[in-house]
Amino acid sequence: MKSISLIALTAGLVFCLTSTGLAADGADAAPPATTQPAALKVEPVLKADPAVAAALDKLGDNSSCVLGDPKIIEDLGDFAKGWHNMKQTGPTGRDFSIKMAWMPDRKRAFYCGANHGSPHRFNDAWEYDLAANTWVLLYVPDYNDRGGITDYDKQVLTLDHGWLRTKKGGPAHPAHTWWGLTYDPTIRAAVWYCVWPPYRLKEKLDAIGKDKSDLYPGPPIWCFYPYTGKWEPMPTEKPWPKSKLAASLEFVPDLGAPLLQFESTSWLLDTHKRTWKEYPSGKASLPIETIVCYDPGRKLLIAQTTARKTYHCPMVDGKPAGWEQTAEGADLPLGHDARCSMYFDPMGKVALLYERGPKQLWAYDPDPKKWTKLTPQGPPPPFGERESVLAYMDTARNAFTVVGYNSVWCYRFKRADAAKAPPAGQ
Repeated sequence: MKSISLIALTAGLVFCLTSTGLAADGADAAPPATTQPAALKVEPVLKADPAVAAALDKLGDNSSCVLGDPKIIEDLGDFAKGWHNMKQTGPTGRDFSIKMAWMPDRKRAFYCGANHGSPHRFNDAWEYDLAANTWVLLYVPDYNDRGGITDYDKQVLTLDHGWLRTKKGGPAHPAHTWWGLTYDPTIRAAVWYCVWPPYRLKEKLDAIGKDKSDLYPGPPIWCFYPYTGKWEPMPTEKPWPKSKLAASLEFVPDLGAPLLQFESTSWLLDTHKRTWKEYPSGKASLPIETIVCYDPGRKLLIAQTTARKTYHCPMVDGKPAGWEQTAEGADLPLGHDARCSMYFDPMGKVALLYERGPKQLWAYDPDPKKWTKLTPQGPPPPFGERESVLAYMDTARNAFTVVGYNSVWCYRFKRADAAKAPPAGQ
């Protein structure tokens, strides 16, 4: 990949305050107000690649194409030299951090998340632009959360209103994303349910003269604001959901907010009031590491589990009605948040699921509750056997997109009918 130096993302912007100024229980005060640009401008401006446009324009129903090596705009410098290959490959998948979040206002896909331990545990943030076939580093990693505690940790870490972060502002106890990452267009921010075990936590706090009683006790929600290039924590009021590993977080347009899913309970996060609302169902319980997507036409959450079971959760009277199993079988796809990616295709009106190991794509139609193993017309995924790819649904270009180390695979389930196309950016 061709690596390009990152330009300043926020130069010349005028900012306005959007924080509620909430003083969270357990913290000494609310974090500083989050800033957003008064006038939206997607930066850096990227020139569309004519070769990408031509390849996508040729895609018909059930068809695929392979794009060339993505470009990379980054300013990594010598940070973590020898610990990564991001100058050559971009971020790539990281253990249980493979989910990407589509940003309809930017028409790009967001990515973040840490490895379990090796080769690094970063707090960086990226976006991928299919039209330009380009990765953009939005937040340069400023902490590697692994190994023994040294003067490095003491120099980098701080406790800010109960939140362990770097002095630059990034999260300093980064987690996997599992499926707990989404984009909230109402606040123009990626929202991360950043729950992580206490590995190195006591040692990090000791290094800066703090202990666990000084930490904010609520759900560890971190938001990344791509228009400012900043990480900010989001303290919330009680009642709180219990912090659970490997939960899912999905923005539900019909509810206007992200919905946290774990077992049989749903919690709606109001990112403006910074409050939670619980919706216990008493119905089916989702296991950890389940992958989830939302069907806006049918007002339906769809889940696929590691046991190859499929579930529906409809929105009824403006709230989630609980999970019900709709399919099960050894001949169905795996649903696993470290090995598979599933997103809803609004043009095809199906959920598309990609299994990394066998490099197999599936489509799920919620009406007959049926999975179909797809054989696209065109090239198969070109990735290596152990290549940790990232995937998302690019609704602006009607392409399920899988990004590898040195190539990109795009798939189209149904070519757009201009008369029936969904609204731009949906």
